[in-house]
Amino acid sequence: MKGLYNEALELLNQGEFYNACGKIWSIIKYETIALVLHVQKRREPPKDVSWREFLEDTFVKAGLDREEASKWASYYVDVRDRLYGACFLGNIYEEKEHKPLIEKAKDYVVLVEKILSEHI
Repeated sequence: MKGLYNEALELLNQGEFYNACGKIWSIIKYETIALVLHVQKRREPPKDVSWREFLEDTFVKAGLDREEASKWASYYVDVRDRLYGACFLGNIYEEKEHKPLIEKAKDYVVLVEKILSEHI
């Protein structure tokens, strides 16, 4: 994923904001699918559970405390709604809103890959 992340940063530097946001969403989405499949043994939450709740529970089961789990679950929802929804699909890029989410993606990937490596 490091290569894809670097590609997203390069797109951002070239002014290709929408494609950079789409690439970051792809990274976060597929890392998350790997995490939930591994920890929860399912690909998505039950119908009556939100993604935020499902991911918070996933991170807790993986060993994070509830506060940290909540922070990362919220990050996923922010990326989905703001980078993918508003920026990639809606063609709205606001550097103050979106760039911090792009930069934080690396930390999310490192965390998920650490969890996966420790639980295999």
